[in-house]
Amino acid sequence: MTGNWQTGELLVISSMCVCVCVWWIPGPAGARGLPGVAGPPGTTGSKGETGDMGSPGVPGTNGEKGELGAKGIPGPKGEQGVLGPKGAMGLNGKKGDQGELGMMGIPGPCSPAIQSSFTAALGTMYPPPDKPVPFTQVITNQQFHFDPIMGIYRAPVNGTYVFSYHLMVFSKVLKVGLFHNFNPIVKTTEPAQLGTASNQVVLHLVMGDRVWLQVKDNITNGMYADYESKSTFSECAHDCIV
Repeated sequence: MTGNWQTGELLVISSMCVCVCVWWIPGPAGARGLPGVAGPPGTTGSKGETGDMGSPGVPGTNGEKGELGAKGIPGPKGEQGVLGPKGAMGLNGKKGDQGELGMMGIPGPCSPAIQSSFTAALGTMYPPPDKPVPFTQVITNQQFHFDPIMGIYRAPVNGTYVFSYHLMVFSKVLKVGLFHNFNPIVKTTEPAQLGTASNQVVLHLVMGDRVWLQVKDNITNGMYADYESKSTFSECAHDCIV
């Protein structure tokens, strides 16, 4: 009788009468086998119940500034605000360009307060040429518009003026002219060595214009004056335009 070592079975051998009892003893554990092939997915389970709401999380940091959005539609006009306080006076601006000359206005009335007249006589005979003749012996010059030392009349306002001269001539030929702002207006020549030269002129003057008498040269400056004879220069304002 014999036993199967792997199965622990007891065998009886007929040729021998010996009875032997043998117990199965486990061997050492073998190495772990390889994982098996994954089985097919199981069926979806039923939806669970809604859990309780969690507590609020910690606030996050500020994000980056976004791009400028499109321009919106203008809103309705607001109500008028309260008038603010008066601001400080600004600096003076630059002087502007001169404007175009305007149209001439109509003549204004003559001011009765503005009068002008004079008469003056020659003080020294044979005056020098190329400059106004001085008439130093003043007969009338209440408004002082005539300068007897310089021999120049200056118009006080715009207007019409009448000038006249009556001159004695002696020993020389006289060539004399009435000048308006360096322009000769009339000229008188007296060739006799004893005689007179006279003239009268009406001029329209602008305020500040100047009028005077002037001889031509030392040969023709025969304007004369003594205690019995006078050479005079006169003016009288006829009308004025303001």
